[in-house]
Amino acid sequence: MESKNKCMFFVLNKLKAAGAVFLFGMAILTCLDVIGRLFKHPIFGSVELVSFMGVIAIACSLPFTHAEEGHIGVELVVQKFSGKIRDIIKLCTEILSFILFSLVTWKMFEYSIKVKASGELSMNLQLPEYAVIFILGCCFAILTMTIVMTILKTLSNMRKR
Repeated sequence: MESKNKCMFFVLNKLKAAGAVFLFGMAILTCLDVIGRLFKHPIFGSVELVSFMGVIAIACSLPFTHAEEGHIGVELVVQKFSGKIRDIIKLCTEILSFILFSLVTWKMFEYSIKVKASGELSMNLQLPEYAVIFILGCCFAILTMTIVMTILKTLSNMRKR
């Protein structure tokens, strides 16, 4: 189990780094576009590229954020419960998250195939949109695997109590 966790965190760290690169790329491209606009030479397709990079940056960061429990949560009521009840609530939340993101992952891959078959391209740069959707699906698949790992961790913690 420990080697699976190490492998998963290796992948999550690489995704986090990729997300950071895309976020940095967004910042650089936006700055260059603004500077170009000052000199009446904006970068053609910059809005499109920034949009694609934003989607990829967010998708790449989701699995790591979930693994580190970095999402915002309202725990005012949950903190009042005992540890066992909190674990049950956490397990229910994780199972619902697993179901949701399994469906989202499946639909992303399905949609990617549909967009590829249609030959749909982005408006200005004529980039294949299915590639971004496929990357998004891959990130959601890794997020789903991360959720499975947290479910197993929660079950392990519940057995110890």
